[in-house]
Amino acid sequence: MLSEIKKHKKIIICIVVAAVLLGGGLYFYLHYKTTTEEQPKVMKYEDTTNPTAVQKTLDVDSNTAGQLVKQIEYIHDGTILPEATYSVTASTLDDAATKTAQQIKSNDASLPAAATEKTDRTVVTANTDQQKVDVYKINLRNNHKIKAGVLYADDKAYAGVGYQAGRVEAMVYMSADGKKAGAVNYTVKEW
Repeated sequence: MLSEIKKHKKIIICIVVAAVLLGGGLYFYLHYKTTTEEQPKVMKYEDTTNPTAVQKTLDVDSNTAGQLVKQIEYIHDGTILPEATYSVTASTLDDAATKTAQQIKSNDASLPAAATEKTDRTVVTANTDQQKVDVYKINLRNNHKIKAGVLYADDKAYAGVGYQAGRVEAMVYMSADGKKAGAVNYTVKEW
């Protein structure tokens, strides 16, 4: 196996370099997209339990919106307690929510660290039931992965590159003599 790898060292190096460049480009693209989207969104309190409104406002898929609504409902029920509290002076709750969103956007030092931490999405809402402003910090799963590897089968070494999105992974392999192989995998259980 080592002799096969040494024999096809140039091809393996080219594939690994291509995978690293592709991964780096994808990382910077997703990082740029995440940082540009990380603007606090002010939502109506009642809309935070509406999956359609959450999906539209936060630009997430329907499955993610449903999961977020479920977690927000736990917060509304008091099952999940806030990490931090602080006071803001404003004439109305809506003004307080808008002011809080602006403070988060400008990374105001008077806010608790939990309110200014970098996350994928931030929601600010005026909770009229309890006369307070709620801030929800949301981290979405980063489930895009670029992969590189080597497969050894039938006394041949194959260099491969692949992509994983969520639970689905696809890999393409190529040997030095031009033979190609591929694989598609699905993750049945995660923990």
